[in-house]
Amino acid sequence: MLAINNVSIQGIASTVPNKKVCNADLSQVYGEKETLKLISSIGVNSRYVVDDITTASDLCFHAARRLIAELNWELEEIGAVIFVSQTPDYQLPATACILQHKLGIPNEAMAFDINLGCSGYVYGLKVASSLVNAGVKKVLLLVGDTISKIVKPGDRSTELLFGDAGSATAIQYKPGGSLHFEMGTDGAGWESIVARNQILSKANRGSNLASLEMNGGEVFTFTLKRVPALVNNFLNELQLDAKQVDVCIYHQANHFMLKHLAKKSKLDSEQVAISIDEFGNTSCASIPVTLCSRPQKNYKKSLLVGFGVGLSWGAVMADLSDTLLIPVEVISNGK
Repeated sequence: MLAINNVSIQGIASTVPNKKVCNADLSQVYGEKETLKLISSIGVNSRYVVDDITTASDLCFHAARRLIAELNWELEEIGAVIFVSQTPDYQLPATACILQHKLGIPNEAMAFDINLGCSGYVYGLKVASSLVNAGVKKVLLLVGDTISKIVKPGDRSTELLFGDAGSATAIQYKPGGSLHFEMGTDGAGWESIVARNQILSKANRGSNLASLEMNGGEVFTFTLKRVPALVNNFLNELQLDAKQVDVCIYHQANHFMLKHLAKKSKLDSEQVAISIDEFGNTSCASIPVTLCSRPQKNYKKSLLVGFGVGLSWGAVMADLSDTLLIPVEVISNGK
């Protein structure tokens, strides 16, 4: 476990596109019986997906602009912009550079991307907090994905599952504040969730197509083996009982999995926040989306847990009782 002191999460904002997809409408593709079975298993009733021109950075831009305004942050005080995504605008340059320019953040700020998915929000918090601890006054963490763009139509393991979203999180110096982290990676399972960019493939130099492939069985096995141990050991190190956690936000992988994870860590359903039913699995943005979908104020002991692509995992314990949680915003056009 690693503690980063004198740091605070000041605010979180999340944004989704306005195109809402009801999974029940896909019964014409999969059949009514099969569709209802899939919805019951993964727990996704609806999702929000982008159009052809809207990007993850568009969603994050709107969230960031709103958060900066709500917090009355001065742009000159932002010393770093971090963009976490698996669906950047371009292969290069880093999308964070584009966002730094669009938001009007001064040239003195550093800007860089992190290519991570389901654990990306926790990893992003860790990097942002480390920068603040090292002397950067304020950091803007932008986390989002448009996974719907790389899902294969007709793939029942992914088509009903993924939604799109962007988020912005404000991290700054605060005496006495602290965040506690536990992280890990098992790269041996990298092929369990993969989008093969053919332009980088030795076998297919002539194509730039990429689509999501997911081995649901392998991912489920990994999650049930790794995540409960992560949470239980983490709480033990913090000398906390599961009942002392005010809220636990798991990455919204699927509803069936979330129920099993909560049970294995002795967390009540009231402690575990769920947003997958309305927004689907929004990849790296699922934790901030879930927080913003239920912006309450009793989140003193907030356990945030990411896991998935990599395979990788991470947990953070944070005091969010004074954090501004802005309700999820639906935008009409990312551009």
